[in-house]
Amino acid sequence: MGAGAGTWKWIRDKDAEKDKKPELVKVFHANELTQPKLQALSGRVDMSGVLQATESATLRAKTTGTLLRLHVSEGSVVRAGQLLAEIDTVDLKTRVLEREAATQAAKQAFQLAQVQHKANVDLAQKGFISDTALSSSLSSVASAQAQLKAAESLSVALQKQIAEAVVTAPFDGVVSKRSALVGEKLSVEQEILSLVNPHKLELKAVVDAAAGRHLKPGQALRVKLEGLDQEVPAVIVRLSPGNDTGSRGLPVFLRLGHLPAPLLAQVRPGLLGQASWVYALSAQGLTVPVTAVQNESGKTIVWVITHGVLNRRSVTPGVKDADGLRVYVLEGLGPEESILALRFEGLKDGAKVEVKP
Repeated sequence: MGAGAGTWKWIRDKDAEKDKKPELVKVFHANELTQPKLQALSGRVDMSGVLQATESATLRAKTTGTLLRLHVSEGSVVRAGQLLAEIDTVDLKTRVLEREAATQAAKQAFQLAQVQHKANVDLAQKGFISDTALSSSLSSVASAQAQLKAAESLSVALQKQIAEAVVTAPFDGVVSKRSALVGEKLSVEQEILSLVNPHKLELKAVVDAAAGRHLKPGQALRVKLEGLDQEVPAVIVRLSPGNDTGSRGLPVFLRLGHLPAPLLAQVRPGLLGQASWVYALSAQGLTVPVTAVQNESGKTIVWVITHGVLNRRSVTPGVKDADGLRVYVLEGLGPEESILALRFEGLKDGAKVEVKP
């Protein structure tokens, strides 16, 4: 009886071992794993805005006349004092000759009034004319003198208009706009040309008010301008003391650095520009690739491999870096642990794994 029972148990155990399925082992390659890295990540302030000139001028006609010559066109690089345009002054010169003649006549009238008044003074002293007549004579002198001064002032004004008929550049710059054509009849204060100094351009950008704490005057960066293949150097010169009324952002002003000659005619006010400032987020901490972090049921987890076993681990994430590639792990992970960075399909907590080179 006993021998028979033992035989049955052995047969039953053999059947149980036969029914038992072999445990599966999930295989990963070394390049699918990663380890936390102790480092200080960086943040980035992105800014964009419009280029504006801090030194510009609109050159206008200071006298009437026909635009005789225009020596520059849009995009021309000019130097301070360079001749840009000439206005025909034939009519002005005729008026100057007339005014000079009128001034000469007024001068002679004044001199005659002085001579007559001197004679009247002598006559008054001898009692030949009354005090009233002497006062009238003095008034005539004053009137003649006033007429002479008025004639001289008009003559000087006309001479000034002739001088202003020649338009010159007030500073080194680039012609940004031409508003008149040769042969056009110009009126006083009519626009002829607009100049900007390409060495004194600012990018007015607006950034998030909270990001403004990372910016300060003197920080050097590079600006990408629309239409240009290469970036140009710039430096933050000032931050607005208050937020912009419309956007509620913080205006930041960047001054462009020295531009090479080929870019002078291409960089002009109104261009859109973009720039970035990279800063340290915080002190060093454990970071992992963003791809290694997953969200499950409202929890942030990573898959940790310890002694050939796969474990789901809840962690506390921090902020991401400027490029969104790595993230701080504040709690739940050690610096020497291996975690999955790729291939998360079919994972099971507690499963055995094998890592191959």
